[in-house]
Amino acid sequence: MKKLMKVIAISGVLAAASALAHTELSQTVPADKAVLETAPKEVVLHFSEAVRLTSLSVKKQDGDAAKLGSLPAGTSQHFAVSAPDLSAGAYAVEWRALSDDGHALRGAFSFTVGGAAAPAQQPQRSDSTDHSQHSQPH
Repeated sequence: MKKLMKVIAISGVLAAASALAHTELSQTVPADKAVLETAPKEVVLHFSEAVRLTSLSVKKQDGDAAKLGSLPAGTSQHFAVSAPDLSAGAYAVEWRALSDDGHALRGAFSFTVGGAAAPAQQPQRSDSTDHSQHSQPH
């Protein structure tokens, strides 16, 4: 009986831990702070679980946001969105998504094309509203 109670208790702890786990951005292409010789043809986001991508923008440092290809309508763990022709310089990518459990996610990462400029700087905040490269619920 004690063994059964122990198994039930451990199962409860594991279930609670998995319920607290949240979707994260696990990889991007280009990688955060990458220095590229040529501009990427697409921006790729990989998440730990399926999400609905609600916003994605690429902005040149001291410039306007560049128009990207259309966002997919459905949910997925992997998104590849066509990038516009990007000139040499530093860029910041900002994204927003909605996880299957209803949590709003957002984050940012940066990269440089041509290696001439320093990567765009994103403010680092410790709250749950900005998640550079890695995401957490909003």
